[in-house]
Amino acid sequence: MSEFKLPGSNAAEFDMEEGLALALSYLEDPSDVPCPKCGTDKIEVVCYLDARSIEKGVVIPAAPVQDYTVVLYCHGCSRAAALDLSRDEEEREAA
Repeated sequence: MSEFKLPGSNAAEFDMEEGLALALSYLEDPSDVPCPKCGTDKIEVVCYLDARSIEKGVVIPAAPVQDYTVVLYCHGCSRAAALDLSRDEEEREAA
């Protein structure tokens, strides 16, 4: 999981515990991800990116299937998180 702060924003980053809460909530129900600080109805899915391309330094939009990264933004606390939902090579081969 990667966390980042928007340029010009004074908001703190999501900490590891909050990032984990976001990831678990997203995996449980992607349409209802509460912000750990602000609660429900504040988080927006900004985009889906190809996780393998990001590893190579290239940002490519992707569908939310298989190996992707989802970028979430909270309109309450102005924080964003990028959740890498890709699987490593061993997990892909086992699937």
